[in-house]
Amino acid sequence: MSKKNKAEVFDFKGKSYAILAPTSKVNEDASMEYNRMFSKSLRNGALLRESLDSFMREQNLWDDEQEEQYNSLLADISEKEKVLKLGGIKLSEAKDIAIQLRALRNLVRALIQQRNSLDVNTAQGQAENARFNYLLIHCLVYNDRADDNGNFVRVYDTMDDFSSDEEGGESVSVLAAEKFAHFYFGLDKDYESDLPENQFLKEHNFSDKDLFLVDDGGRRVDYQGRLIDENLRYVNEENEFVDIHGDRINEDGEPITDRVQPFLDDDGNPIVSDEPKQEKAPKKRRGRPKKKESSELWCPGIVTILLVSGFLFNNISTGTQ
Repeated sequence: MSKKNKAEVFDFKGKSYAILAPTSKVNEDASMEYNRMFSKSLRNGALLRESLDSFMREQNLWDDEQEEQYNSLLADISEKEKVLKLGGIKLSEAKDIAIQLRALRNLVRALIQQRNSLDVNTAQGQAENARFNYLLIHCLVYNDRADDNGNFVRVYDTMDDFSSDEEGGESVSVLAAEKFAHFYFGLDKDYESDLPENQFLKEHNFSDKDLFLVDDGGRRVDYQGRLIDENLRYVNEENEFVDIHGDRINEDGEPITDRVQPFLDDDGNPIVSDEPKQEKAPKKRRGRPKKKESSELWCPGIVTILLVSGFLFNNISTGTQ
């Protein structure tokens, strides 16, 4: 395969990988895999996507109140986007609107999360997942390896190899699925960064390149202006841990020892324990522990649906097609 067949090259754990553009034959076989899984899912009693809304209402997972709330949130987003784009208001007021837009989008995503999770299990959802996985294992290759015929060597020869690699722990599959989804579905890698509120916040130096809010000194803060460190923990001006009220705490979130007072007896005298208090060995300051991957996150189909739903929602809320 020639170099022009590569859609993207990336590294993972010291190895170089490439995503290849699927050939017409691979696309044809992937469609056959879709049809096979769609028929199998229907035989096993899976819902059609068209029946999902009725099912959710029957199971009290969605009702008219939630539908009204959803539509109201979208309308509120559209109105605030318009205000932000037109300008003519105080910069501080525009900043508040931009932050409100972020919150509104998160509310919508939380509201439709249940629907997205159920959609994966519809006949169409399972079939789409099967097609995506088929395409992924045929298009994911080692960037620096070739067989005797000069073709790139695939990372996974079969779906069983792919599945066993997932079960074995952290693998390249999730990152590859995300990158392939961006390529295959034409998703904008920077759609979050390109949202009106994030463009505004970056343009006026209210956020950094990673979209975290910052103060006038460029330090990361929460939406109320409270300082946070690189691990998103509250800190004071001296970079010491504090709670949400600004009171100093230790790394474990407990009040600093010299601020803790003994309890009093009924006469108002301090109650002092006779047992010597054991001092804890000081801990090294550590960063936020790495989040474990959930079983859901290891399913490329889930990754795809989350990416697509976020992309579609952003297009709906910004009024684009």
